Amino acid sequence: MTSLNSKNFTRSLAFKMILLVFLSVVTILVLIFIYDYRVTSKIVVKNLKTQADLITRNATLKINRVLSNMQIIPLNYAPLILSELGNEEKMKYLLKQMVQNNNDIYGAALAFDSNYKGHDVKYYSFYYFRDQRQSGQDTKVHAGTGCFHYTAFDCLQVPDCYYIDPKHISQIKFINLGSNTYNYYTMDWFQIPKELGRAEWSEPYFDEGGGDTLMSTYSIPLYLTDKGRKKFIAILTVDLSLMYLQQIVDSIKLNKSGYGYMISRTGTIVTHPRKQEIMNESIFSLSDNKNLPELRDLGKKMIAGGSGFKEISYKNQLDGAESWLAYAPVPANGWSVVVVFPVDEFMVDVYKLSRNLIKMATAGSILIFLVVLMISRSITKSLRRLTGAAEKFAEGDFTMALPPIRSKDEIGRLNNSFIYMQETLANTIHDLQKASEELRISHEQLEEYNRTLEQKVDERTAELKSKNDELDAAFNRLKAAQAQLVQSEKMASLGQLTAGIAHEIKNPLNFINNFSELSVELVQEILAESDKLTSGIGEKEADYIKGILQDIEGNVKKIHDHGKRADSIIRGMLLHSRGKSGERMPTDVNALLAEYVNLGYHGMRATDSSFNIKIESDYDQSLPPLNVIPQDLSRVFLNMINNSCYSTHQKKKEFRDAYFPILKVATKDLGDKAEFRIWDNGKGMPKAVLEKIFNPFYTTKPAGSGTGLGLSISFDIIVQEHQGKIEVDSKEGEYAEFVITIPKTVS
Repeated sequence: MTSLNSKNFTRSLAFKMILLVFLSVVTILVLIFIYDYRVTSKIVVKNLKTQADLITRNATLKINRVLSNMQIIPLNYAPLILSELGNEEKMKYLLKQMVQNNNDIYGAALAFDSNYKGHDVKYYSFYYFRDQRQSGQDTKVHAGTGCFHYTAFDCLQVPDCYYIDPKHISQIKFINLGSNTYNYYTMDWFQIPKELGRAEWSEPYFDEGGGDTLMSTYSIPLYLTDKGRKKFIAILTVDLSLMYLQQIVDSIKLNKSGYGYMISRTGTIVTHPRKQEIMNESIFSLSDNKNLPELRDLGKKMIAGGSGFKEISYKNQLDGAESWLAYAPVPANGWSVVVVFPVDEFMVDVYKLSRNLIKMATAGSILIFLVVLMISRSITKSLRRLTGAAEKFAEGDFTMALPPIRSKDEIGRLNNSFIYMQETLANTIHDLQKASEELRISHEQLEEYNRTLEQKVDERTAELKSKNDELDAAFNRLKAAQAQLVQSEKMASLGQLTAGIAHEIKNPLNFINNFSELSVELVQEILAESDKLTSGIGEKEADYIKGILQDIEGNVKKIHDHGKRADSIIRGMLLHSRGKSGERMPTDVNALLAEYVNLGYHGMRATDSSFNIKIESDYDQSLPPLNVIPQDLSRVFLNMINNSCYSTHQKKKEFRDAYFPILKVATKDLGDKAEFRIWDNGKGMPKAVLEKIFNPFYTTKPAGSGTGLGLSISFDIIVQEHQGKIEVDSKEGEYAEFVITIPKTVS
C-alpha cells in the first residue's frame, strides 16, 4: 500500500511539473499573440491614415492646380479684352484664344450687362466651346460591351460608357448666348459674381442651350472707370467640364475596391465611379439612405472646408465592402475630395499573420509539451527508483541493492550516500552480532563513524554550498545579460519612437500653418470690410480696431512663418537620416537636369510672379545614360537650381533694372566621369561661407526661407551614394558655381 502511494505521489509530482510548465508557456504565447495583433493592427491603421492623408492631399493639390491655372487665364485676358471694347472681332479672337490655347478649358464666354448695346439689344454675349461632335456624325461609337460619348451628360446616363475628353477635340465652336429660353442674366454664373463684385466658381450645372454639358463656371466681373467710379459692364468666364474632373479623380486607385469622388460646397456629388450618383445624390442623401448620422456630420465638416480621416462603418457604393473615409478641401473652389478605403483589404495581412501565429503557437505548444514530458520523466525516473529502495531500507532490509545511478547531480550524490551508509550499517550490525564483548569497541567505532559521518556531511554540505554559489554566480551573469538585452531593446524602441515623434510633430505643425494662414485671410477680409464701417462707428474707433486687427495679422503671420520653419526643419531631419532612397537605374542625366532646371524656375515664378531669369544650357549629347539613383540626383539638381534662383532674385531686388539674372547649366563627358556645372551671376558667397555650406543646418537665408539641410543632403547623395565630389567656386557679389563630378561606373 505504501509503495502504491509512493508511485501515485511520484506520478502526481510529474503531472504537476508538466502542467505548470506547459500552462506557463501557453500563457506566454497567448500574451505574445495578443500583443502582436494589437501592435500590428495599430501600425497598419497608422500607415493607412498616413497613406490616406498623402492620397487626398495629392488629389486636392492636382485638382487645385488645374483650377488655379484656369483662374489665372481670365484674369490675364481681362485687361486685353477691356482694351478692345467696341472691337467685336478682336474680342472674339481673344476669347477664342483662351479656349484654343488652354486644354483644361471646355469653354469661355464674354457676357455683357443688359442694354450694353442699347435698349434694342437685350442680349449681347459671345461663347466659344469645344465642339462635342465631329462633322455632324453620330456621337456614339460602340466598342465591345461599352460605348463612347462626346456628350458628358449622355455619358452619365449610360452604364459602361466612356467619355471622350474635350481637350482631344480640335474644333472650337462659337455661338451667341442669350435668348428668351437662355436668359443668362438670371443664371448663377452671371448673377452671383456681379452682385458680390468678385470672381466666383459656380455650383455644377448642366448648361442646356450653351455648352450642353455638365460643368462648373469660373466668372470674373469686368468694370470700367467713369469719373472715378467703377461701372459693371460684363462677366468673363471659363468653363470646367465635370467629366474632365472625373478623369482626375478616377486616377485614385486603392487596391481592388477603393475609389475617390468629389462633392460641391453644398454636398452634391460631382464626380463618382458610379455615374448615376453624379448630380443625383449628395453626401447628406447618402447619409439618410445608409442611416449613418456620422456621415452627415462628416458632410458638414467637408462643406465647411475641413479635412481628416474617419473610421466609420461605411459600405462603399461599388461592392458594399466595409470602408473608411478620408477627405480634404480643394482651396480654389471649396469643393472636397473624398477617398474610400476598403478596411478588409488593408487588414488582410494582419489577419494572415494572426492565423500563421496561431498555427505556429499550436505547433510550438505541442512540441514544448513533449519536451517537458520527456524531461520530467527523465528527472523523476531515478528519483522513483531511489525512493523504492529507501523504503525497503527503512523497513530493515540492509541487504537491499540500491539502483546504480551514474549521474553526478544531487540525486546521484544522494544515492552514493545511501550506498555508503548501507555498507557501514551492515558492517556495524555484523560486528555487534559477532561478539558482545566487542560492544565497547563497536560503540567506539560507531562514535568514530558518527564523527566521520558528521565530517563528511559537513564536507558534502560545503560542496553543495560551493555548487550553490556557482549557480548563484551563473544566475547573476544571466540576469546581467538579460538586463543588457532589455537595454538594447529599449534603445532600439527609443530610435523608433524618435522617428515616430518627428512624424507626429508634423501633424500639429500642419494645423498651425493651415489655421494661421486662414486667420491671416480672415483678418484681411475684416480689414477690407472695416472701411465700410467707418461711418457707423466713427473714424477714430475704426482706426483703433484696424490697428488691433493689423497687430493680430502680424502675430499670425509670425506664427505661420515660424511654423513653416519648424516644418521644413523636421522634413529636412527626416530626409537627412533616411539613407539610400532608391535603386540605381540607367538615366538620361541631360533630360533629368533640363527637367529640374525648368521645375526650379517655375517654382520660383509661382512664389513671385515678377521673377525672371535667362537660362543658358550646354548639354553634351555624347554623354551616355548613367547608372544613378534618379530621385536622389534630381534632389541635388533642384536644390542647387533653387539656390541659384534665390540668389539672383535677391540681387535683382537690390540692383533692379541695372542687373539681369543669368543661370548657366552644362554637362560634359570626361571619359570615365560625367561633369555637371551650375553657374549663376547672383550675390555669390564669401570665403567664410564656402567653408561651412555643406554643414547640416547652416544657412544664409532668413528665418522661414531655408533649413540649411539642402547642401548637406546634396553632399551625402553625391559623395556617399554616387562616390563623386562637389566643388564650389564663388566670388562675393559676382557669381557662384557648383561643379559636380560622378564616375560612370560605381562599385
